[in-house]
Amino acid sequence: MSQYRIAVATADGHKVDQHFGSASRFDIYRIEDNVSAKEKTVSFGNQEGCSGDHRGAEARLELVEDCQYVIAARIGSRIQRYFETQRKKFFEMPGSDTDYVIEKIVEYRKRSGK
Repeated sequence: MSQYRIAVATADGHKVDQHFGSASRFDIYRIEDNVSAKEKTVSFGNQEGCSGDHRGAEARLELVEDCQYVIAARIGSRIQRYFETQRKKFFEMPGSDTDYVIEKIVEYRKRSGK
């Protein structure tokens, strides 16, 4: 049984429209046997993000700790390097429809046999 999680930075739950480090909201999806379901939505207050103050980014990193994929409109280079050390896949997909993004990741995993 294949199971993994995807974190999406989204203000409205429909579009990828948030920078990772300053995202006000993440939707977490659990994919099990190629079927996706939204597991939870986590909202953040007015925390500062990647523009110098990494306390906000740290809370977001904790949130996505058990996610294998992270999707955001933008992801700063320091966070990208961290994800690479953690073997997380990350994608910058500004303006993309969240359902489309989830569907494409599921298709990719099916094709690659993961």
